[in-house]
Amino acid sequence: KQWYQRRVAITAGTDQTNESLIALTTVLLDNATIKKLDVSNPLLTSEQEETAIHFSKMLHVNYGLTELHLCKHGMKDFGASQLAEGLKDNKTLLYLNLGCNKIAQDGARAFAELLKSNTPLRKLSFSSNRIGNNGIVAISEAIATNNCFLTTLWINNNGVTETGLCALAAALRTNMTLSNIYIWGNDLQNTACNAFEQLMEGNKPRILQHNTDVLPYVVDGVTYLSETGHYLFSH
Repeated sequence: KQWYQRRVAITAGTDQTNESLIALTTVLLDNATIKKLDVSNPLLTSEQEETAIHFSKMLHVNYGLTELHLCKHGMKDFGASQLAEGLKDNKTLLYLNLGCNKIAQDGARAFAELLKSNTPLRKLSFSSNRIGNNGIVAISEAIATNNCFLTTLWINNNGVTETGLCALAAALRTNMTLSNIYIWGNDLQNTACNAFEQLMEGNKPRILQHNTDVLPYVVDGVTYLSETGHYLFSH
């Protein structure tokens, strides 16, 4: 445990079991002291996603937690949808990290519906999942007009092609709150490269270079995106 200004941050080891995670969510049903919780990479013995159900129930009533990391939980669409449901009435969680799971388009759509409700979430990570074009298009539609809180989104390594990336770029033209976006590891075809180059060019770029993990460059009149490494320091 780390104590700072009466706020408690817990980073659990990577040997947490189903039973210990469920016990922890039970404690958090009525606990406002713990602000940050990282229970990534547990030793789960089942693929039924029952821990996601318990985290959802906890988030529905918890009024203290502001940051939650659930990486490498083997979470699929059902688990992600459960979390999104639990967050509908949550007013305190600001950062949710679901990196390195197995979330696909339906899980992303559930979070798109959550974003439409103007959830207080500021940071959301789907890094290294499977949300694909349909998932990011749904999220893009949500943030284009319905969300004014989200500032940071990780969708790197998600099998997204130019269809999804261009939808996201278009959404960033109308959403002025989302300032940090991480897309490396997707299929960065020419149209997507051009779209993000336009967001980063000019005296007043929509996306600043230090707020993303890609950097445009031109070879023989063709725009490409290179990796900057900023993602490594963004989480």
